[in-house]
Amino acid sequence: MVVGTGFSRLQVTHQSEQDIKIVHLEYLDLLDHEASQKFLSKHQPHVIVHCAAQRHPDAFENHLESSIKLNVKSTEHLAKECARLALNNKSGSRTGGPYLIYISTSYVFDGGVQSNEHPPYMPDSKTNPINNYGLSKWAGECAVNEILNRNDDIALNRGIIVRVPLLYGEDCQALSESPALEMIKAFLPRQGHLSREKKKIDDWALRFPTSCEDVATVLKAMIDQLQVEGTDRDINRLLAGTHHVSSPHGITKYNLMKLQCKLVGILLSTVDEVTEGNETGSPTNLAPRPRCTQLDCSSTWSALGWTKMQGDERGGDDGHDNAPSFQFRTLKEGMERALAGFPHRFIPE
Repeated sequence: MVVGTGFSRLQVTHQSEQDIKIVHLEYLDLLDHEASQKFLSKHQPHVIVHCAAQRHPDAFENHLESSIKLNVKSTEHLAKECARLALNNKSGSRTGGPYLIYISTSYVFDGGVQSNEHPPYMPDSKTNPINNYGLSKWAGECAVNEILNRNDDIALNRGIIVRVPLLYGEDCQALSESPALEMIKAFLPRQGHLSREKKKIDDWALRFPTSCEDVATVLKAMIDQLQVEGTDRDINRLLAGTHHVSSPHGITKYNLMKLQCKLVGILLSTVDEVTEGNETGSPTNLAPRPRCTQLDCSSTWSALGWTKMQGDERGGDDGHDNAPSFQFRTLKEGMERALAGFPHRFIPE
């Protein structure tokens, strides 16, 4: 059984080949630690996927205290609850307790500016976040490792960290829900007219937009392994620790905007690209960003027993022709799906 939780949004749309279903979520405020404890004690989950975060670096700067509580303190609390449930498990401390899959970010890396460690990054590459959002997610990683990956009688390596890049959803109810989609809001016609105001879009930093659906597919494969009975030690050896999940398709925000505008029929004459940048990032951002934090996912594919991902030249290739394989959506395919729910009529210039 899967139990989904939400805070500001309590239902999602699930589309399969057969039909479309509305899935209702249970309300849960992760800042309410007592409520979180009661929820976990009630459901006794085998795996927890911790996705909640203040994920906008600029918004993080404007709401530091609340963002740190969500990104760091809630993660610490969930990790401690996993350890508590393991200790209290009636079958013995080495056999119980949930796994915690913590979603982190590629922004724990600095693009090589100060660390001298350059992309593509492996899970054990040197981290050096250059904005508060990245620092908070790194602090969350440290909490998971310190509490759940001690390899002692309680923890048994039950913490799994999954770093991802810029994400976009295919079931967004509003464009503002996804940082990779909300840019286009500025170019939609208002009161029947297109804006003539010049807008600057970053053409300096390289992003790797990845569909949440693709990330979910990889997470499900991890969870399927974790649910195999009697193989905890082998699974922990492969999955405990840090993994990377990222599309290999890189693009700047400006070129992503051009693709989106082409798909929905907006002309780009009111867009100026910004190509300047330095160690503090592009001048269009409040919080500094690294230029490139491309993630190497080969160790993830190896842990899952998958062959090289199509389009990912660094993916694992173990010579097993019958091994499972997976292909990330192309940017065009992903953007078409993501924008399909917004059937706007655009006015040509």
